[in-house]
Amino acid sequence: MRTSLLKIKEIDDHLQGQLPPQDAVLFEARLLLDAELADQLHWHKQTLAAANRYGRTNLRNLIENVHQQLFTQPAHSGFRQKILQLFK
Repeated sequence: MRTSLLKIKEIDDHLQGQLPPQDAVLFEARLLLDAELADQLHWHKQTLAAANRYGRTNLRNLIENVHQQLFTQPAHSGFRQKILQLFK
């Protein structure tokens, strides 16, 4: 693997708590000494947060679309009635 990909994987493993304890300590020390690594860590966190927000938004939209189909289309009236019975 290329060096940049290895660094990304190491940053990702660090953020997910998947580094072995001795590697985690070394990574933390390198963060203190290497401003570029700290900057890369910051942007990696930002990227993960944006990806998570995007994923949640897409999932929310998908669930809303399924809800609309199941509760508005006549073809699903039997299912709709069964669900409504569960909550009476």
